Amino acid sequence: MARSHVEFIQVQNLPWLYRPDGRAERVLSVDPESGAKTVMVRYLAGYRAPANPVDAGAEEFLVLDGTVTIDGIRHGRHAYGFLPRGSGLGKRQSRWGAVLLVFRHGRDDPDSAAGTAEPIALDAAAMPWDVTPHDPQLAHLRLARKVLRLGPNDSGRTFLLCGLPYGVPVEPTLPAETHDHAEEMFMISGEMWSPEGPMRPGAYFYRPPGILHGPHVSQTGFLQIMRSPGANRIVTHWSAERRPLPIGAPYAPVLPAGAPDSWRRPVRAATCW
Repeated sequence: MARSHVEFIQVQNLPWLYRPDGRAERVLSVDPESGAKTVMVRYLAGYRAPANPVDAGAEEFLVLDGTVTIDGIRHGRHAYGFLPRGSGLGKRQSRWGAVLLVFRHGRDDPDSAAGTAEPIALDAAAMPWDVTPHDPQLAHLRLARKVLRLGPNDSGRTFLLCGLPYGVPVEPTLPAETHDHAEEMFMISGEMWSPEGPMRPGAYFYRPPGILHGPHVSQTGFLQIMRSPGANRIVTHWSAERRPLPIGAPYAPVLPAGAPDSWRRPVRAATCW
């Protein structure tokens, strides 16, 4: 069984699971076959941990709050890093605590192993935005992006994506879209309307390949981190059918079988993690 379709959850509805080593995790999604997993991790003040085990999967992270030092490099808010599998990296400590979004790759993923994939440490806030034109069907969002990582062998791209306020077209309808690869997103700030309701800070989705989705509009603007596992370049197929703009749509998530009812609670305001 591959990773389930999640469209979308608000992480504020997920419980913190406290680990013996002094960290807490919210599990957003898991691939039971490969071991790939997306989690929100909280390091409590004074947290320390040795390097990742050699048999652990590669790890991508974005610091959402606080600071953490990993392998001697201090990472503050919106710092991004990638630690290849088998690299012996990942020794960390946090004096005052930190909250990270972590993407753990599959245990046997050859494209994320040391020697094939290189470690990365970036201050995303200091990077320039790419504001070159995007798909004209998304022109109403006035998008810009920062590419954080391109995986070897076309194995996937990780990037920050932002849209300006008033990202609503004049037309009352827009087409929906599909991709040949998976797509994963976490909302950092702002708000975006989808047919499943309003995505607010802490919104997360994972779409397997071929899922019809959208349209999306934003009245306030937004900042999100996105991944496209399986492709370094997003190719979009647009539907012939056009759908009404989803402004005002009630929260109606697509959730894995067995998900608790608490995952369906709407988040009314931008709350912290």
